[in-house]
Amino acid sequence: MSEPGAGSDLAGLRTRAVLDDGGTVRSSGAESGGHFVVNGQKVWTSGAHDADVLLTFVRTDPAAPKHKGISVLLIPTDTEGVVRRPFASMAAQDDLDFNEVFFTDVRVPRENLVGPLNKGWSVAHGSFVHERTMLWLSFAERLDDLIRDAPSDEEWYATLLMDAQALRLLGYRQLGGGRDPAELSVLKLLGSEAIQVASLNALEDRGPEGLVHPEVTGPPNHMSIDNFISSWFERYARSFAGTIAGGTSEIQRNIIAERVLGLPR
Repeated sequence: MSEPGAGSDLAGLRTRAVLDDGGTVRSSGAESGGHFVVNGQKVWTSGAHDADVLLTFVRTDPAAPKHKGISVLLIPTDTEGVVRRPFASMAAQDDLDFNEVFFTDVRVPRENLVGPLNKGWSVAHGSFVHERTMLWLSFAERLDDLIRDAPSDEEWYATLLMDAQALRLLGYRQLGGGRDPAELSVLKLLGSEAIQVASLNALEDRGPEGLVHPEVTGPPNHMSIDNFISSWFERYARSFAGTIAGGTSEIQRNIIAERVLGLPR
């Protein structure tokens, strides 16, 4: 989704996909046959260097309003013209997850279109709902890690305990069904910011020792990744990703204001 210059503004994407002359248009408006030719660049694409297929959001109608001219394509990573460049995070040079991805005259079969042509915004909205559910569940686990690894007699630790409990109770209510999907923004915002605040407090509690890096600050778990028990400095630094991925905290606040609280835009 993300592109240089667009950031979290999915509607601002510029990667183009043009249907070549091999395609036809039915009376219903649906495309049939042919290939899309894709040109553009993405960034922050997690795991692209390991992926077989990329779910790629592209602009197929540049004349349409920003939200209405987007489509979604499945692009195999071994397709000619696809270049993936993983880059390191601030935590370590060998911490490779994010990628730049470049598309140069990439030919993608018409049948790789996901959903209707120019209706990619609805596909994106559906994927965000699933992503934010996955995120709050992950945030709940990270809060449990902090409760285990950063015991303290300071007031912030009591807040951490309450935030963890509140996140799970609100989340379980959402999983029960019948709730407005916009409420997932409450979970995403609460979980990501609670982790960031608690991680900073844990780091400050430990003083200069908290800056020792690399370091192990929790018990190893074969079902988890080492990043979650790394140095307190790294745990705090990585907490910023949670307030950006899946829609920034600012975006979540806008959704909550408009769609949960009913405030004007």
